[in-house]
Amino acid sequence: MPALPQASPEVTPPNEAIAHLIQSLDLEDTCQVIQTYLREFEREVRRIATTDRTTQQRIAHSLKSSSAQMGAHDLSRRLAAIEHRLPAAGAEVSSEEAADIAAEFERTAAPLRAFAARHTAT
Repeated sequence: MPALPQASPEVTPPNEAIAHLIQSLDLEDTCQVIQTYLREFEREVRRIATTDRTTQQRIAHSLKSSSAQMGAHDLSRRLAAIEHRLPAAGAEVSSEEAADIAAEFERTAAPLRAFAARHTAT
């Protein structure tokens, strides 16, 4: 695997996707994007099991895409599978499945939270 691009010697991105965001934006804007992702994912995953199937599919699509942008590829693939399953009659996201997604998100979010906290201006 190639080395992660570095914004500066003091900055070690948690994954390649974040490294590329830093190159495209800058460190401050990347931290803002990370914080928005973390906040919005938590909000949307709480809603996904309590809404209609069309909205569930929209939420799964949005979370899939933003997770991929954050380098959370396993989570993104899981959400893609949910997104593709939902058009089928009777398909839905159960509260148990939403809880599993939230737990997987928490594992993925930890290094992102730590990175953003370390590099966000106070």
